[in-house]
Amino acid sequence: MKTALAGISCLVLCFGCTPEDKKIPPDILSIDTMKVLVWEMTLAGEYAAHQEEEDTTIKSLNTTYFNEVLSVHHLDKNSFTKSFNFYQTHPFLNKKLLDSVSSYAGRQRTLLYKKKE
Repeated sequence: MKTALAGISCLVLCFGCTPEDKKIPPDILSIDTMKVLVWEMTLAGEYAAHQEEEDTTIKSLNTTYFNEVLSVHHLDKNSFTKSFNFYQTHPFLNKKLLDSVSSYAGRQRTLLYKKKE
């Protein structure tokens, strides 16, 4: 019984995502591009939160810093938002993106620590 249940579970996992769920349309930013953007947006958001704690007269800086990140990468808000929403609605690709961001973040931290030594 357990073997049959395990076999059925494997089949569901293997065939749960159709090939269409794994395709990224040409108008959507690639996972490699998105991982850098998501990481830099996270850093920008944390930096803005820190700045707002230091100086309570500052209005929300998130939007300003997010726009700067997009500007550095020569992107507009609409293309990022469209791509981000696409990944949010495709669980398989979203997991792949978030795993990529996590790995990228780990490599960036390692590089920062090496520079300090």
